[in-house]
Amino acid sequence: MIKILHTADVHLGRQFPSLRQGGKEYRKQLLQTFEHVLGLAIDEDVSLVLIAGDLFDTNRVYGIVIDKVISGFGKLEERNIPVCILPGGHDAYTEDSIYRFVRFPPNVTVLTTEQDHKIFDDLDLTVYGKAFDGKLVGESPLRGLSLIEESKFHVGMAHCSIKREGTIEKDSMILDGKEIANSRLDYLALGHWHSFQDYSQGNTKAYYCGSPEPIYMDQKGAGSVAMVNIYGKGDIRVDPIHVGSKKFDEIMINVGSISSFEEITRIIEPKADPNLILKVTLEGLCRMDCDLDSQKIKEEIKDELASHFFNLQVLDKSYPKLEEVESKDFPEETVAGKFVRIAKEKITQADNEKDKALYAKALKLGLALLQGRSE
Repeated sequence: MIKILHTADVHLGRQFPSLRQGGKEYRKQLLQTFEHVLGLAIDEDVSLVLIAGDLFDTNRVYGIVIDKVISGFGKLEERNIPVCILPGGHDAYTEDSIYRFVRFPPNVTVLTTEQDHKIFDDLDLTVYGKAFDGKLVGESPLRGLSLIEESKFHVGMAHCSIKREGTIEKDSMILDGKEIANSRLDYLALGHWHSFQDYSQGNTKAYYCGSPEPIYMDQKGAGSVAMVNIYGKGDIRVDPIHVGSKKFDEIMINVGSISSFEEITRIIEPKADPNLILKVTLEGLCRMDCDLDSQKIKEEIKDELASHFFNLQVLDKSYPKLEEVESKDFPEETVAGKFVRIAKEKITQADNEKDKALYAKALKLGLALLQGRSE
């Protein structure tokens, strides 16, 4: 059996300006998690480690990060575990590429524009990969692939997007899913998308392993590496192994059922976790008997609860307060524009508070329905 640990999109050296003071600590965490991944490779006694792009966030990473990476690869060398690295989009194989200047241990092979494959005779396996050099924009990473027939097993690496008509049609490198089945590869180690995903086609197993830690603060599915067990031709098992320290979750809060700020905190507080990235979305139409200011709530949530989470995001998608509904925002020739003007005129002409409140309610509810809200 051949056991391969497949990782990608580690993004060592990333700055994380949105985390402010926490950015430095998270950069350290990325490095610690990568060291944990290499330790996992040793513990699992893998045959090979694949890094399918964006090991580094830029080509300008120096000092302790490089020293730690070289040291980690050295520990794999002591266990006779080889490593194959494919440059990605962030650490592309350009003239100033980090891979042209850093001297890695002998067990490390960087696939480049000059060397697009590596034969491992002891495994009866060849690894293939087309490094992005900044010039191959829009090209398929499998274009021109020619398999080494002397090898029994064929493993590819590609740092790319999968083409989706109407949504994903352009990227630095892009792959049509049909090419996977036609590649004759046994396994294709994908990088660039940060969540664990299966894109197997035909007889070729193809997986995105995801990034070991979330790189963006709204990222689902990150935190894993892929453990690939090759038992024989056509007999391959791929399992996600969780390695990340951080996790992502999100909750929706309908302000229509909320009468106080305390109610909102009671919904959020049970999720408190210093390693959780939580996105809170305020949605819906405020109750007519409640004068909650959603913008103020947004600020108060962060002031009150941000320290309970690694990162807390609050998005306000609730319907605006009555005084925020201005006729100029709705063209007069539209149905919504005509409705807003009629309702506002009714509010202005109302000769008692009861009727004024009734027309105000009609304006808020009617406009919400015209905008596709069901509350």
